[in-house]
Amino acid sequence: MRDWFANLQPRERMIFGGGAVIALLIVLWAGVLRPLQSRSAILREAVVAKQRLLVNLRRIDGPQPGGSSISGTEQTLVVLVDRTSKELGVALTRSRPDGPDGIQVTFGNASFDTLVDWLVALQTQHGVAVESASFTGTRQRGIVNGQLVLRRT
Repeated sequence: MRDWFANLQPRERMIFGGGAVIALLIVLWAGVLRPLQSRSAILREAVVAKQRLLVNLRRIDGPQPGGSSISGTEQTLVVLVDRTSKELGVALTRSRPDGPDGIQVTFGNASFDTLVDWLVALQTQHGVAVESASFTGTRQRGIVNGQLVLRRT
Protein backbone atom coordinates (compact mmCIF):
# COMPACT_ATOMS: atom_id res chain seq x y z
CA MET A 1 0.00 0.00 0.00
CA ARG A 2 2.87 2.32 0.88
CA ASP A 3 4.57 1.59 -2.47
CA TRP A 4 1.34 2.23 -4.32
CA PHE A 5 0.91 5.60 -2.58
CA ALA A 6 4.56 6.52 -3.23
CA ASN A 7 4.12 5.77 -6.96
CA LEU A 8 1.22 8.23 -7.25
CA GLN A 9 1.86 11.63 -8.73
CA PRO A 10 1.75 14.59 -6.28
CA ARG A 11 -1.62 15.74 -7.63
CA GLU A 12 -3.11 12.25 -7.17
CA ARG A 13 -1.73 12.12 -3.60
CA MET A 14 -3.44 15.44 -2.77
CA ILE A 15 -6.75 14.23 -4.22
CA PHE A 16 -6.48 10.94 -2.34
CA GLY A 17 -5.56 12.73 0.92
CA GLY A 18 -8.42 15.21 0.55
CA GLY A 19 -10.87 12.38 -0.13
CA ALA A 20 -9.62 10.51 2.93
CA VAL A 21 -10.11 13.60 5.12
CA ILE A 22 -13.64 14.13 3.76
CA ALA A 23 -14.47 10.45 4.29
CA LEU A 24 -13.16 10.64 7.85
CA LEU A 25 -15.28 13.73 8.56
CA ILE A 26 -18.39 12.04 7.17
CA VAL A 27 -17.80 8.94 9.28
CA LEU A 28 -17.19 11.10 12.37
CA TRP A 29 -20.38 13.09 11.77
CA ALA A 30 -22.57 10.08 10.97
CA GLY A 31 -21.14 7.81 13.62
CA VAL A 32 -20.58 10.16 16.54
CA LEU A 33 -21.94 13.70 16.28
CA ARG A 34 -25.34 13.00 14.73
CA PRO A 35 -26.34 10.33 17.28
CA LEU A 36 -25.17 12.59 20.12
CA GLN A 37 -27.24 15.50 18.83
CA SER A 38 -30.39 13.42 18.43
CA ARG A 39 -29.97 11.84 21.87
CA SER A 40 -29.38 15.27 23.40
CA ALA A 41 -32.62 16.58 21.88
CA ILE A 42 -34.52 13.55 23.21
CA LEU A 43 -33.09 14.11 26.69
CA ARG A 44 -33.99 17.83 26.63
CA GLU A 45 -37.57 16.99 25.75
CA ALA A 46 -37.66 14.37 28.52
CA VAL A 47 -36.47 16.98 31.05
CA VAL A 48 -39.23 19.37 29.96
CA ALA A 49 -41.83 16.60 30.28
CA LYS A 50 -40.55 15.68 33.76
CA GLN A 51 -40.66 19.32 34.86
CA ARG A 52 -44.27 19.60 33.66
CA LEU A 53 -45.12 16.40 35.51
CA LEU A 54 -43.53 17.83 38.66
CA VAL A 55 -45.62 20.99 38.36
CA ASN A 56 -48.77 18.93 37.93
CA LEU A 57 -47.89 16.82 40.96
CA ARG A 58 -47.34 19.95 43.05
CA ARG A 59 -50.71 21.29 41.95
CA ILE A 60 -52.38 18.06 43.02
CA ASP A 61 -50.50 17.97 46.32
CA GLY A 62 -51.36 21.59 47.09
CA PRO A 63 -49.31 24.07 49.12
CA GLN A 64 -46.86 22.56 51.57
CA PRO A 65 -47.47 23.23 55.29
CA GLY A 66 -45.25 25.98 56.65
CA GLY A 67 -44.53 27.40 53.22
CA SER A 68 -46.17 29.00 50.29
CA SER A 69 -46.29 27.80 46.73
CA ILE A 70 -43.25 28.28 44.55
CA SER A 71 -42.74 31.85 43.40
CA GLY A 72 -41.86 32.75 39.84
CA THR A 73 -38.20 33.37 40.61
CA GLU A 74 -37.76 29.95 42.21
CA GLN A 75 -39.41 28.07 39.35
CA THR A 76 -37.44 26.97 36.35
CA LEU A 77 -38.06 29.14 33.33
CA VAL A 78 -39.57 26.21 31.42
CA VAL A 79 -42.16 25.62 34.15
CA LEU A 80 -42.87 29.33 34.58
CA VAL A 81 -43.43 29.89 30.86
CA ASP A 82 -45.62 26.80 30.58
CA ARG A 83 -47.76 27.75 33.58
CA THR A 84 -48.22 31.40 32.67
CA SER A 85 -48.97 30.65 29.03
CA LYS A 86 -51.75 28.27 30.06
CA GLU A 87 -53.12 30.80 32.56
CA LEU A 88 -53.38 33.50 29.89
CA GLY A 89 -54.49 31.19 27.07
CA VAL A 90 -51.41 31.21 24.86
CA ALA A 91 -51.10 27.78 23.26
CA LEU A 92 -47.43 26.89 22.94
CA THR A 93 -46.63 24.15 20.43
CA ARG A 94 -43.03 23.66 21.54
CA SER A 95 -40.65 24.89 24.18
CA ARG A 96 -37.06 23.99 24.88
CA PRO A 97 -34.39 25.38 27.16
CA ASP A 98 -31.86 27.81 25.73
CA GLY A 99 -29.02 27.86 28.20
CA PRO A 100 -29.39 28.21 31.96
CA ASP A 101 -31.58 31.32 31.87
CA GLY A 102 -33.36 31.14 28.51
CA ILE A 103 -36.08 29.27 26.65
CA GLN A 104 -37.15 29.05 23.02
CA VAL A 105 -40.90 28.80 22.48
CA THR A 106 -42.95 28.20 19.36
CA PHE A 107 -46.64 28.99 19.12
CA GLY A 108 -49.31 28.79 16.48
CA ASN A 109 -52.65 30.50 15.90
CA ALA A 110 -52.24 32.78 18.89
CA SER A 111 -54.11 36.01 19.39
CA PHE A 112 -51.54 38.78 19.09
CA ASP A 113 -53.20 40.82 21.84
CA THR A 114 -53.21 37.85 24.23
CA LEU A 115 -49.59 37.13 23.34
CA VAL A 116 -48.55 40.69 24.12
CA ASP A 117 -50.47 40.59 27.43
CA TRP A 118 -48.63 37.37 28.33
CA LEU A 119 -45.22 38.85 27.45
CA VAL A 120 -45.94 41.99 29.48
CA ALA A 121 -46.98 39.84 32.47
CA LEU A 122 -43.79 37.78 32.15
CA GLN A 123 -41.69 40.96 32.10
CA THR A 124 -43.41 42.83 34.92
CA GLN A 125 -44.23 39.98 37.30
CA HIS A 126 -41.40 37.51 36.71
CA GLY A 127 -38.51 39.45 35.17
CA VAL A 128 -38.53 37.51 31.89
CA ALA A 129 -37.67 39.56 28.81
CA VAL A 130 -38.02 38.87 25.10
CA GLU A 131 -34.56 38.44 23.57
CA SER A 132 -35.78 37.81 20.03
CA ALA A 133 -39.13 37.34 18.33
CA SER A 134 -40.34 36.19 14.95
CA PHE A 135 -44.00 36.47 13.92
CA THR A 136 -45.87 35.49 10.80
CA GLY A 137 -49.43 36.50 10.14
CA THR A 138 -52.23 34.11 9.29
CA ARG A 139 -55.33 34.53 7.17
CA GLN A 140 -57.26 35.51 10.28
CA ARG A 141 -56.84 39.08 11.42
CA GLY A 142 -55.01 39.39 14.77
CA ILE A 143 -53.84 35.74 14.79
CA VAL A 144 -50.12 34.99 14.48
CA ASN A 145 -47.65 32.13 14.44
CA GLY A 146 -44.11 32.55 15.61
CA GLN A 147 -41.11 31.88 17.78
CA LEU A 148 -39.72 33.66 20.82
CA VAL A 149 -36.50 33.47 22.78
CA LEU A 150 -37.18 34.50 26.37
CA ARG A 151 -34.47 35.17 28.93
CA ARG A 152 -34.67 35.74 32.69
CA THR A 153 -33.18 39.13 33.57
